[in-house]
Amino acid sequence: MLAGMISLFAGGCSDFDASFSISDKTRSLAPEAQNGIGDAAPGVIPLTEQKFGTPQSLNAWLKLPVNWGGTSVAVVSVSAESSSVVVEPAAEDASLPDQVASLLTADGKLVAVESWNAETGEAVLAASDVEFAAGQTCTLDAGSVLQSGRVSYMRHCSHCHGTAGDGNGPTAQYLNPRPRDYRHGVFKFTSTNDLSRASRDDLTRILRYGIPGTYMPSFLLMEDEEMHAIIEYVRFLAMRGEFERKLVVELSADYSSDAMTSRIEGGETRDEIIAELTEFLTQDMADSVELAGDDLKEIWEGADSDEAKVVPEVPRVPDSPESRRLGRELYLSKTLNCADCHGIDGAGNGPQTMAFEKNPITNELYEEAGLHDVWDNLNQPRNLQSGIFRGGRRPIDIFCRIYSGIKGSRMPSFKNTPHEDIWHIVNYVLSVPFESEPGASGELASTAEAGAAEAGD
Repeated sequence: MLAGMISLFAGGCSDFDASFSISDKTRSLAPEAQNGIGDAAPGVIPLTEQKFGTPQSLNAWLKLPVNWGGTSVAVVSVSAESSSVVVEPAAEDASLPDQVASLLTADGKLVAVESWNAETGEAVLAASDVEFAAGQTCTLDAGSVLQSGRVSYMRHCSHCHGTAGDGNGPTAQYLNPRPRDYRHGVFKFTSTNDLSRASRDDLTRILRYGIPGTYMPSFLLMEDEEMHAIIEYVRFLAMRGEFERKLVVELSADYSSDAMTSRIEGGETRDEIIAELTEFLTQDMADSVELAGDDLKEIWEGADSDEAKVVPEVPRVPDSPESRRLGRELYLSKTLNCADCHGIDGAGNGPQTMAFEKNPITNELYEEAGLHDVWDNLNQPRNLQSGIFRGGRRPIDIFCRIYSGIKGSRMPSFKNTPHEDIWHIVNYVLSVPFESEPGASGELASTAEAGAAEAGD
């Protein structure tokens, strides 16, 4: 096993043979770039499998910021005669598990445990050249959270989101909007700034409360431990997808099927190109793999940092007719121009919904008018009159949508807008469903309806 890697038998659903799907971008590469050229020159597909494994046998790339699971312990004593070690919990309030199958050293070496005594903490180890010393930190049954998350994900999530998190499960074709494709590493509704990934808190909120107006249900009754495991597995799938895409970027300019055809038409021979590709895969690709891992570590750790979280500089401006009026003026202003997509009356019918966008990949116009997201799905701007907000209808939720935008969609970030102005827009947006003429003025229809609007604060 490669340094910094452990192999985890996923377990559960043992009669279900599944595989991680390969992206269309990977399939656009020449076969040699996809699959590699012999064992010494692996391509995108085998490299991705090396680092992440298969649904039946997951690999844990330890540098990635995933809570793999397991019990952290310290070695108390070592017995060479019995090939055993005695361990104790590293944390004062922790306890030893009843059963243990493996022990992982701090430098990523995995040793099988032949027998285990939970009362004494003695683990008899299988034959191994790993040396242990008193005080050494290890992990018992590393990967237990990921294994558990995989089983729960397959039970609750894969039928919509797919085994690989590609948004293409068996029921996906019947759903509108389509289930999220995690492989971009993009989640629309976050409490983080426009440059950051979704935090664990964001994913927890989505699992607990679902996404209103979609087929994403609430799992409010799910136990916290199971929810945590699913979130770690979803993060794992997202990182796997991003890793694959990063490798494709390294190769696509010179070794996509189209690029190779163009090079051959320009006078190069296929043998010359394959020889060049072989040299790159054997000599340079390992550095690209490590750089991709370092980048994933940085951006996903950063998502849970205080710096990434959206924190308004001023408290919410009290809701009032004057605040809603100012919010409507900002909504219609040339600077923000919210009506261009959402419409003057907030019905989601702005002029951009009738324009034909250019596909950034093909550089050709889409066949259907309207706004498209990074998954190439047609997105109708939110109808504010409905009062249904997919990222949540709390004032802070609307603030985050305006400040950070909606990731992966055409809803941009307005982070340079003064926070007081954003709160005015929030007050206006929340008033729209309760107006006598929705979207017309920001004036609530009646005192009773005003009370209903305030109840959402």
